[in-house]
Amino acid sequence: MRRYAFIGLLVLVIVATSCVMLRTCWARLSPAIASTGGKSLHIRLPDDGKTHLQKDKRWAADQLGASTGTLGSHGCLVSSVAMACSDLGVKLTPKELNERLKKADGFLPQGWVVWNAIPRVTDKKLAADYHASASHAVMDEALKHGAYPVVKYFLIGGIQHWCVIVGKEGQEYLARDPLRDDQEPVKLSELTAKVYAVRVIRRVE
Repeated sequence: MRRYAFIGLLVLVIVATSCVMLRTCWARLSPAIASTGGKSLHIRLPDDGKTHLQKDKRWAADQLGASTGTLGSHGCLVSSVAMACSDLGVKLTPKELNERLKKADGFLPQGWVVWNAIPRVTDKKLAADYHASASHAVMDEALKHGAYPVVKYFLIGGIQHWCVIVGKEGQEYLARDPLRDDQEPVKLSELTAKVYAVRVIRRVE
């Protein structure tokens, strides 16, 4: 019995390791742009001087949409969007945004945000622009117009993660990351070398 238990455990370890390796390879092969670049700008948007941490005990255990995840485990995108909304004048915590999105059919089953639900949960004050590919030009134009890019990168192991961009110094983008309790925004290049997706949260004109 011990032999079969050991073999079973070994198979599980091999499968888990293979999954991590496949996710990592997929992340590295996905189209991406460098985390620095674009126009040389000096912009610092309002950012409330704080980061909404996805693991904050006030909401970390809340179910993310209808998914099996929680805000603490998978809520980086909701936390980043909540920061952008708050900075644009619609004050929302990740907990509040999560609840509003649930009521407005703002999640796909796996917990992904439905971008056209953003106006519905912000009294039509804000909107989200989806871009098919990451672009420095999109990020730069957003910042110049007072909008907030929300960008995706990958953590170790190929786990996707999101943060919000709140400014730029030269070619260095400044970010608030929901996994880091920093007093000031950090350079995006300190978090990642590549950006894989960009969404923009903006005021409705």
